[in-house]
Amino acid sequence: MRRANYRPYVIFVALLLFMMSLPQSAAEKMRDGVVGALAPAWNFFTQGSPQAIEHLQQEHQTLKSQMESMRAWLLFDKWIEEQAERLTTLVKKNEQDPFWKEFYRRRSEELCRSLEMEMLSLPAKVIYREPASWSSSVWINIGEKANQKLGKTVVAKNSPVLVGKSIVGVVEHVGASQSRVRLITDSGLVPSVRALRGETQNKALVEHVDELVNGLKGREELFTKDVASVLQRLKNQLAQEAGDHYLAKGELYGTSSPLWRSRNQVLKGVGFNYDFADAEGPARQLRSEELPLLKVGDLLVTTGMDGIFPAGFWVATVSTVHVLREGACAYEIEANATAGNLDDLTHVTVLPPVHVESLETSK
Repeated sequence: MRRANYRPYVIFVALLLFMMSLPQSAAEKMRDGVVGALAPAWNFFTQGSPQAIEHLQQEHQTLKSQMESMRAWLLFDKWIEEQAERLTTLVKKNEQDPFWKEFYRRRSEELCRSLEMEMLSLPAKVIYREPASWSSSVWINIGEKANQKLGKTVVAKNSPVLVGKSIVGVVEHVGASQSRVRLITDSGLVPSVRALRGETQNKALVEHVDELVNGLKGREELFTKDVASVLQRLKNQLAQEAGDHYLAKGELYGTSSPLWRSRNQVLKGVGFNYDFADAEGPARQLRSEELPLLKVGDLLVTTGMDGIFPAGFWVATVSTVHVLREGACAYEIEANATAGNLDDLTHVTVLPPVHVESLETSK
């Protein structure tokens, strides 16, 4: 009887144990190399093979990619202009009430910090998504070489990643020419946020109305005078509210699991309350009827208290506020990312990390 040859199995197990015992730095370098090798193939299957399509289709794909890059950059450039205009408006405010004078001062400082970071931002393209962590991370096409060209640290661990003015994730690994971004839909990323209701919340809705109007303009049979009139009245109504209310604070986390492609992009929120007074106002009761701490449609913005994301950036809108359980001291919620469906991410913007000064001095 022929004896079984166990040598291939022994070699495979030994190789597997060796791979599992590698230090993290070595594993990340190997992962970098694999992504660099797989990225062209990923583009091959997701965007079409240059050898398999006609020349006209090649040009169309290239032009489409360039237009997406330009659109993402123009949207972000528009956001910077809007922030600069808002800063000018806030600086001109001179309310007699000491509370409002302090409120506008804080908003001005917050905007100055965010504008400073945004001016150093870098646009990036999504080049690869691992099937086993589709809803948890993406790879982008900039890394340490981009920092060297700029002479500044922009792409680093904990660099916030945006689409427009909305947070979509954070850089968790930086390679030479590519970096891995952990998405907010991943359960391991927990940004600190608070509910914002009022003028800024309405501006977010106005943007959606503008997108709808632009889409309808190409459909003359749908974009009638009545529809245009209704949408314009809605925009005027949203523009009437002035000022913002900063309310319940809590934490958000994703619901994706590291098992291939997840279809659930709902964000969960825990610990939402206003038990302690802060710079934005006095403590409030959970069941406040005068000004509810949370409502469906509230905009959730970063607080800056997590040490990773700067304050004031959009994250999500509240979709569900769960009924308080017996003896509960905080609300639980569900929310939808303001950046939309993260499965469709193609272009993003990377900001320098919040603690970039310490990174520069440590080099």
